[in-house]
Amino acid sequence: MTRTARSTRTCPSTAAPDRATLAAAGHAERRRLLDGYVRQELGRLIDLAPHLVDTVGRPMRCLGIGSIAGLELQARMESALNVRLNLQMLLLANSAAELVECLAGQLGPQPAHPRHEPPVPA
Repeated sequence: MTRTARSTRTCPSTAAPDRATLAAAGHAERRRLLDGYVRQELGRLIDLAPHLVDTVGRPMRCLGIGSIAGLELQARMESALNVRLNLQMLLLANSAAELVECLAGQLGPQPAHPRHEPPVPA
């Protein structure tokens, strides 16, 4: 079975959250929605079920996201979410949670007191 066939079986579709929904959501909810989306995209690339993708404990390079996968991830997310992602930031992120936070900041207002935000559940 090819990698593409396995990826399709593991993650049949990757649907980005609606931009209006993200903009209207609170910061914690926006992060939760984006965490799910990022897990789907990463799972598709590394052939892993989205719920098994470690978004907090491993740098992107340790997840298997190198330059080619990073370019693909950047293009897919920019297209799906209509945002701009810095490829270097994406590749050098300490975790996928940093990517989620970057996207959350671009797609809605920042929380009034960011230190009081609960962590995104794994």
